[in-house]
Amino acid sequence: MQVILLDEARFDSFANMHPNHNYYQSSNYGRFVSKHGYNSYYLGLANDSNEIKAATLMIVKNDKSNSKRKMGYAPRGFLIDWNDVELVKEFTEKLKDFLQKRGFTYLKLDPAIVYKEHSIDGKENNLGEEQSGFISKLQELGYIHLGFNNGAETNKSRWEASCVLNSNLVALYNSLSKEARTKIKDSNLFGCKVYRGTSEDISLLYDLIKNPKPDLEYFLDYYHFFSTNKSFEIYFSKLEPSICINSTKAIYENELSKNNELNKQMQNFSNPNREFIINQKMKSDEDLAKYKKNMLDASKLFQEYPQGIIVAATAAIKYGNQVYFIANGIKEEFKDKFPEYIMYWHLFQQYAMQGFSIVNFNGISGNYQNDEKLKYKVELSNRIVEYVGEFDLVINKKGYYTGNKLNPIINWLNAPI
Repeated sequence: MQVILLDEARFDSFANMHPNHNYYQSSNYGRFVSKHGYNSYYLGLANDSNEIKAATLMIVKNDKSNSKRKMGYAPRGFLIDWNDVELVKEFTEKLKDFLQKRGFTYLKLDPAIVYKEHSIDGKENNLGEEQSGFISKLQELGYIHLGFNNGAETNKSRWEASCVLNSNLVALYNSLSKEARTKIKDSNLFGCKVYRGTSEDISLLYDLIKNPKPDLEYFLDYYHFFSTNKSFEIYFSKLEPSICINSTKAIYENELSKNNELNKQMQNFSNPNREFIINQKMKSDEDLAKYKKNMLDASKLFQEYPQGIIVAATAAIKYGNQVYFIANGIKEEFKDKFPEYIMYWHLFQQYAMQGFSIVNFNGISGNYQNDEKLKYKVELSNRIVEYVGEFDLVINKKGYYTGNKLNPIINWLNAPI
């Protein structure tokens, strides 16, 4: 077998049918990064019958000043059967030969192989021992494992939050955390509605995204390269004050009626449950004050935004059986209305009924339990995964080790691609 260059059509034909398919290993992504300072190459391992047995998109920084130390990157690893030891060995050896003839120093990859699974409360299903064997096998083939980082040191996060979908929407809803379910209900009562945007709304999405962020062209290019097969979508959560007024008024009036009834029961001093009723009345007083404030806030919002206001947004890429949320934004002053929660719950239902199996919030940190910025991702997930991490396949040892000591040039890998 030998490594050959593939055209986009042949690569996609193989990639789309592979069990490890992901949007990072697609010609759409290759064209996207080629617009942002990288060259894209599609490599395949072909047998004597010219059948492709393994393949990868490899991207290379388009920077002539670093030509003496040439690096490639295979985002989310190869499209290969990682359990086929001989196939992995042959692809590795043939790939090294191929890249050595073209002056490469090393190839970086970060396979989407799960090292451990975690619950949102931090409990883990330890797959570490089994996947340590995977790491050892790659090390035997000349790959250098770069460790188990918990932060944003790598190009693609080693930690990801996701929600496994279920066409039984009741089961799907119950798989979410109690916190998420409560916020979804609250957001619905506040009058948050979800709308799909168009290419003309990308600037609105961009305005909602917090700093640091890529420039607007970054998102326009995502739309351009992924909308050709209707893979790129944007959605907005819009606060509708007219709905909010009606719902908050109904809740307030219902609690007021309950509060009056409890007040009557308190007057019966012979009631053996009077202490319980007093406690209920105190709780109702607190709720009544909160619901009254909500009602007043709704009236104020209606006066300020009678036509409603966009308060949250997200961008999604559909590929294979997965959906990847690649960006999100929210107006901070409306954060207490939880608009992102109702938006994502709406999308969970939609994608589940369309036959997708998982939605992916992409990167989080290993310290996800204590990171307030990650709260919505974690609470809306029912699966946290920790991948095996990054590997370098060393091709030119002298150039690799000298470069690592004297010139930390791998920083380009942390560009937002």
